[in-house]
This record gives sequence, C-alpha cells and structure tokens, in this order.
Amino acid sequence: MESLIDSITAFLSGLFGLAQGGFDGVNQVMGLLIAVIAALLMPAWNRLWATALGAAFVHILIGVVRPVLDGAPLVLPPLLTLSFWMTVLALFLGYAIVIAVFFLIKSLVTGGGHGRKAHAH
Repeated sequence: MESLIDSITAFLSGLFGLAQGGFDGVNQVMGLLIAVIAALLMPAWNRLWATALGAAFVHILIGVVRPVLDGAPLVLPPLLTLSFWMTVLALFLGYAIVIAVFFLIKSLVTGGGHGRKAHAH
C-alpha cells in the first residue's frame, strides 16, 4: 500500500513540476497575450481544455514561424521526441491555469461565462 502511495505522490509531484515549468513558459509577454486572446474567445468553462490545447499549439507555431520572419530557414520542431511532447504538455498545463484565471476575471467583469443562454419569451 505504501508503494502505491509513493507512486501516486511521485506522479503528482512530477505533474506539478511540469505545470510549474509550463506556467513559467506562459508567463512571458507572448504567452500572456496568447492567454488573454484565448480567454476572450473562450465561450464557457467547458471549453477550457480545448482552448488551452489550442493556445499551446499556437505558442509552438509562433516559435517555429518567428525565426523564419527574421530570415532564418524553416526548422520544424522535433515532433517524434518525448521532450517536444513534454514541452507541449507543460505549455498545455500552464495555459490551462492562466486562461482559467483570465476567464474567471472575464466572467466576473461581464457577468457571463456560465454557459447559459438567454431565452426570449
């Protein structure tokens, strides 16, 4: 039983470290702009995971395209490596946290975000 608890604790600790690394990656100007735009476009709380995944891929896409705009050759990310997908997962977790905070602020300010639609009677 203790080995199961130790395994769960190690898994959660690794997941927390990954989320913290992703949060550090998002907590820059580009990441915060992506998160604000994603939160403004997100229609309801149940779209948080899809929005965070989209934001992570936009982050990766900008990282690929920005050097090309500066004159460098196009270099694709190493899609078949574990480190690339761990980076995507870390960014996903980081964006999920930041977008949730921004969407909460948006919901409090606008009074919406609960997903209910008004019906005309």
